[in-house]
Order: sequence, then structure tokens, then C-alpha cells
Amino acid sequence: MGTLTPEERQVFGALSVKQMEASVRSLPDAPPCPFLETLLPGARCNKRGGVCSIRKYAPGEDKAGVFVPGDKIVTTCPTRFVAEVEDGKSLFSWISEKMLDQPKPIIVKETPFLRKISDARLPMEAAHDEDVAEDVVEEEEAEKKAGRIDWLVVNPPSMQANELEWAAVETQALYFSGGKMITEFQAYAAAPTGILFPLGKRRPDYRSSGPKRLSPQLDVKVPVLQAWGKKVAIVIDKFFFDNMNKLDDVYIRGDERARRDNAAIVWFIVDYDDALRLRTAEIHYTTLDSSRRALNATEPLAKADFTNNLKGVINDPQRTNKVFKVSE
Repeated sequence: MGTLTPEERQVFGALSVKQMEASVRSLPDAPPCPFLETLLPGARCNKRGGVCSIRKYAPGEDKAGVFVPGDKIVTTCPTRFVAEVEDGKSLFSWISEKMLDQPKPIIVKETPFLRKISDARLPMEAAHDEDVAEDVVEEEEAEKKAGRIDWLVVNPPSMQANELEWAAVETQALYFSGGKMITEFQAYAAAPTGILFPLGKRRPDYRSSGPKRLSPQLDVKVPVLQAWGKKVAIVIDKFFFDNMNKLDDVYIRGDERARRDNAAIVWFIVDYDDALRLRTAEIHYTTLDSSRRALNATEPLAKADFTNNLKGVINDPQRTNKVFKVSE
């Protein structure tokens, strides 16, 4: 909202209200997505509500919102990552340079990776029926896919080689929790206005995005891809990264190529500059186990601390809903 004119905010608010009231993911008249358009000209925003990043605001005069200096911008739509991260260099060029030594990769979106074990193949006679086979197979396969890889970067010269060179790319944005967004959009739709201080309270929800969402995805995908001899690149923003535990890099004494060769997962961290442009921040070459521990972002209490807390709960007369004594 900060980069829009008052009139543009009103139009955006009205479109978002229309979308939410219609309970649809996208609208035919949705505005173009400036990020996905870099790959697919004419691509429209398909994010419900159209909010691809959020930041913290403080209350100003006359219900205005004033952004908090120094507070991290949080990415809430994975398509927001599809942008330049250096002048003239896209996210995928950066990743492909590091993963494949190729600055100009072929980029493939949402590639089917898993399917349910219970899925059965078509009967042989149906597969040979020219009238129905092609349509039925395509329909059945579309339903069978139970998982996808967000993006693939492929080395073009390897298309003619025996082994196709590629790397998987997973982009993970953050969910946010709190009040419904429609109240904010209604306020903007009412009249052209400056930045308004939010009516509802919301916060980035790291637990839902990292341990509950990304970690299980890695548990499923990384072992298979590692067996295939392929690596996984994960793209997150700095806010997400700062909420993780420490990532243990592999083979620290080696050069970058040696670290890449010994890693199963490569984390690509991006951040926003003052002009709200994405910029490269950090790269970490690591393992699945290290990634699991980092995403969990918790550690056990010391035994003494646990014991003291337990005694406090037992002796607290206000905790009768949690502490029960067996009747004699």
C-alpha cells in the first residue's frame, strides 16, 4: 500500500472486497502481478486479497499508519520472490549460478512430484482405446498428483546429455494470523486515502509456515531427490530466517563448490532494501537434519527450570484446572 496513490488504494481495496465477498481465489479483472509477469507476460495476481508482503505500522495522526523504521518486511506470497535480486539478475539466475554454474537456466513451474500409493493404473484395454485413452489418462494423472515441486531450474546444454542437470527450488512465504483483512480493504475502498492504521491485529505466523508447513515438505522431498543425485534450494526472506535456529553449514573449511557438493539443501536468503526491492542476503549449504533442527526453532528447558516450573504449577491455587489430586 505504501507505494500506491490514494486513488490506486481505493481501486485495490474495492477489488479485494469484491474477491473476498465472491469467495474466489482470483478475479478476471485482477491487476497484473508485477513479479510473475517477469516470466509470464500478462499474468494476473492470484493471491486472495492481493497482499504479498506486510510490515509493522504504528498509529499516527487522524487514523494514519506510520511504518516502524528498521522492522523487517515479511513476505506473505511466494510469488513475491520471483523478482530481481540484483540489478539485472533474477532470483532464478542467482540460484542457478550457485547450483548449476549456469546463469541462464530453463525455469519450470509447479512440477508434479508425488502421487498416492493407492492410485491404480488404467486398465490395459482402456489405455489402448484411442478414443478415450489420451483424455482419460490426462484427467486421471491430474487427480493423482499429491505433491509438486514449486520450481525447477534446468541447465539448457544438459538437454542433449544423458543426465539432465537440474535443481529443485522451494519458495516459502509466511502466513499471518489475526483479524480478517476484509475490514481493511473496505476502509480503503470507501474513499481515496493515505496509509491507514490497521483496524485489526495481525502477526506473522512462523510456526504455521516453518515447522508445520516447510519441514514436512522437506522430509518427503529431500530424501528422494538426494537419492536421485539432485539438490533442493529453499528461498525465504530475512524475517523468516531470523526466526529459525542456527543452520549448521556443511564443510565450512571448503570453498563454495565443495560446500555445495556436500550439501543436500541450499538456503537462499533474501531481504528488502529501503525501496522495497528484493536483494540477496545470505546462502547456507546444509543438510536435512540441520534444516529440521533450525526450522523447529525450539530447545528443551534445563531440567532445573522444568522442575521449578512444575513445582510452581502444583503449588498455584489458581491452577486447579490443570492440577488434580487423587482422593484418599
